[in-house]
Amino acid sequence: MKKIVMASIATIALSTATFAGAATAACVGCHGANGEKNTMAPEAVPNKLSKEEMIAALKGYKEGTLNKFGKGAIMKGFAGALDDAKMEAIANEWAAK
Repeated sequence: MKKIVMASIATIALSTATFAGAATAACVGCHGANGEKNTMAPEAVPNKLSKEEMIAALKGYKEGTLNKFGKGAIMKGFAGALDDAKMEAIANEWAAK
């Protein structure tokens, strides 16, 4: 039993550390830890966008006015859960420097 508890604690600690940045686990799932990929539209890599472009895209997806590469409905589900502060934090973390 002690081994199971210790393994569970280690797993929780590792998963928390993995997603400690502004990007959510949902973002990282398709876009990578640093916004370096896009599994659904490889030509659209988030970390190539400026901060302003990233925030505008997230807001467009949230509002349902953006359907880049036909992914508007999917991204609306994810972006819809973000408030302005979270969008800004993700853009600060991932935007092209």
